[in-house]
Amino acid sequence: MLRNQLLAGLGAIAFAGTAAVFGAATVRAQQVPLVRALTEGWPQTVKVEGIELLPVRKDTYALIGGGANVTIQFGDEGVVIVDSGARGKAASLLAAIRQLTPRPIRYLINTNGDADHVAGNGEIVKAAGGIAGPSPAGGGGQAAQNLGIRTIAHENAVKEMIAGTKELAALTGDAVPDSTFFTPRKDIFANGQGIELLAQPASHSDGDLFVYFRRSDVVSAGDIYGTESYPRIEVSRGGSINGELDALNTLLEITIPERNQMGGTLVVPGHGRVSNEADVLEYRDMLTIIRDRVQEMLKKGMTLQQVKAARPALEYDPLYGTDKTWTGEMFLEAVYRDLGQKK
Repeated sequence: MLRNQLLAGLGAIAFAGTAAVFGAATVRAQQVPLVRALTEGWPQTVKVEGIELLPVRKDTYALIGGGANVTIQFGDEGVVIVDSGARGKAASLLAAIRQLTPRPIRYLINTNGDADHVAGNGEIVKAAGGIAGPSPAGGGGQAAQNLGIRTIAHENAVKEMIAGTKELAALTGDAVPDSTFFTPRKDIFANGQGIELLAQPASHSDGDLFVYFRRSDVVSAGDIYGTESYPRIEVSRGGSINGELDALNTLLEITIPERNQMGGTLVVPGHGRVSNEADVLEYRDMLTIIRDRVQEMLKKGMTLQQVKAARPALEYDPLYGTDKTWTGEMFLEAVYRDLGQKK
């Protein structure tokens, strides 16, 4: 009987302790709302003059809202900028950069010659103190001498900038990149890391390149990759669907996932959200499927109107065909004309 009384007493104590714990938890839950508890410490979105500063890595940011996405990387030597945004956006982009670092701007790299990637070149060069001159003999290089900015682009993109397009008047003076290359790659070193400029011929156009920050493990992909629309295949400017797929395969070779195909190398697209290897893989596979379907229709002798009516991109249009400036039909027409020329 005594044993039963003891067990009953212990049970009452245990119940009271459990009730106290749950009661305390309930009080804490009432004191700290669940949503606040979950989001406490998360980085907040910061906007400067309409430009969103999106952290990609500790030293690398994507600036959203200035036309095409702009990537910046900064360190002790200064700031590296990839693309300069659309017309009238340079001042806002510069103000956003100054919220992150006061260091001088050392490099500006253009991923292609499109207006929304290069229109701010001149203003950024001016803000950086002009084009960098040669380092004096015995000097410590550009970073030590504060000699201005180096601007870099593929040779074919520079030709477009000089010629001008219907979207952008011809660039002149310091707005034109002072350093060009036509080889498959060009390397620079800044802020303690190697930066690879990888030319991707005949993709979006014939002057596109990737910018790969090796230590940061971030790739700025320009208009070769985007999450909001089909890629703009500019056939009249040397672009092609097969070149686009080659470029995406190169991007997949660069990117390395952290685990379960997620995380790891991060990709800043020309437009849209920051991505990883899995996102690029889905985009590549989608384009491969559409390319193959259109190619089969060409073999059957179908006309452009018949191909459009067949809707070979039907399941992908809700995701990528809603951009009014580059619709699914416009993309199909570009693919059809490109593959038709090769046929």
